Amino acid sequence: MIRRADPPRRAFLPATAALTAAGLLLGGCSAPGAGATGEPTSGGASGAVVEGSPEELQRYYTQTVTWGDCEFEVETGGAEDDLQCAGVEVPLDYDDPAGGSTTVVMSRLPARGDARGSLLLNPGGPGASGVDAMLYAPYTVTRDVREAYDVVGFDPRGVSRSAGIECLDDEELDAWRAEPMVDPQERPAERIREEYARLGAACVEDAGELVAEMDTASAARDMDVLRAVLGDERTTYLGFSYGTHLGAVYADLFPGRVGRFVLDGGVDPTLSDMEATADQAEGFEDNLRHWVRQCQSEFRDCVVAGLSVDEATARIQELIASVEEEPVTAADGRRVTATNVVEGILGPLYATTTYETLNEALGEAFDGDFSRLLAQSDATHGRDAEGRYTNNTTMAFTAVNCLDRPDGTVTAEQMAQHQERLEQVSPTFGPYLGYGDAACQGWPAAPAGDLAPLDAAGADPVLVVGTTHDPATPYHWSEALVAQLDNARLLTYDSYGHTAYTAGNGCVQDAVDAYLLEGELPAEGTTCS
Repeated sequence: MIRRADPPRRAFLPATAALTAAGLLLGGCSAPGAGATGEPTSGGASGAVVEGSPEELQRYYTQTVTWGDCEFEVETGGAEDDLQCAGVEVPLDYDDPAGGSTTVVMSRLPARGDARGSLLLNPGGPGASGVDAMLYAPYTVTRDVREAYDVVGFDPRGVSRSAGIECLDDEELDAWRAEPMVDPQERPAERIREEYARLGAACVEDAGELVAEMDTASAARDMDVLRAVLGDERTTYLGFSYGTHLGAVYADLFPGRVGRFVLDGGVDPTLSDMEATADQAEGFEDNLRHWVRQCQSEFRDCVVAGLSVDEATARIQELIASVEEEPVTAADGRRVTATNVVEGILGPLYATTTYETLNEALGEAFDGDFSRLLAQSDATHGRDAEGRYTNNTTMAFTAVNCLDRPDGTVTAEQMAQHQERLEQVSPTFGPYLGYGDAACQGWPAAPAGDLAPLDAAGADPVLVVGTTHDPATPYHWSEALVAQLDNARLLTYDSYGHTAYTAGNGCVQDAVDAYLLEGELPAEGTTCS
């Protein structure tokens, strides 16, 4: 959904209409030499690091890479000067490892002390850049973790620098975003299928076979190649939101390679698109109502002061509807859509620290100026103030979700019924979140995943962190993930907002660090607040 650069937030959403993923996607990074291109060289990992890897994958597991300086086009946001980048070659199709290959790009902050190995990090999405996440390492890991590990972010295949798919140019993406996604008068299911068929065809024209190989299982297999290339016998991992799904899939595929795993904002892999969307719609409605209460109690110029919670949310719903009824034009001449407004409202609901941002943006919108809300919608899709799209999160988000979640049996009638349910559980956001299954039914690549539970049988303990009022990955998803995994412990954060480790709560950070640094799990039933 909405993305802002500071502080970082992570999100997971199914392939719902136009609303997309959150994360840190900020600029360009490249590294010179073989390390940047991912060309394998001799003398790579061996012994226990590659033991058990298939013979046909040995050339990938034993490659070495050369770390080089990163070249960023934006301010580094406080990142250290020792940030390094490199590329790793991986099979395009793991079912045909002798065929073509693609490149996964990593960025690394070497440990400040004696490194005990690498900590792989995924900030969410799908479609968020782990390379860029290293720009904000002080927000992402604590000082103690930064001291102990080489912290390594990576762009999953097809994302950003890792051969990121590009389907539309800037003007085309502007036009695509301006189209309403749910319109019962225009047979929405059929129209959305046709639109995403055209969009997918453009992606295939740009990226070819890679579009069909961006599923999470393939990205997880890439992670094991990264582990070997980094010289680690086991993978230590910190995943947020969608990153918990990537981590759980890895653990299920490579249970014997699981080291200390922390999954913050758990995703339930068994949920259908419809189930996940309904949960999220309800979660964001809950957080909006919490915002109303916080606004009235904490902000001197609260735009919904004096209203009941129901009256305040009704006023916001009227604001969204007004954009549908009477076109609004932005200062740069673009049409502001209801989807833009919804995205602009959802963004600050990811964290209570950005509640005041929403108060300011809504205050201007109530006065007829939608600039701030549109800017937040732009940030969702990586559009900068000059109208350039600086990342491919929107396209990558769709490609990964459509590969991961089977949807072919869902009918237009079921989608319409689901739309009614969304509007019941979330009167504010529900009208704009439906028909995600139709989008993926039009996608040119067949689903590669399923909705089977993941157990990671035999793996070392996995620490799952769940926030009780997390709108994007609801708390019961973390509970479900813990119940499925063979060896997992749940740490509860009793609060509002998406994910917990970066929220600044000392109890959560201490518990996570104790596991990453000492291997000590929190006691059963531990709750932080």
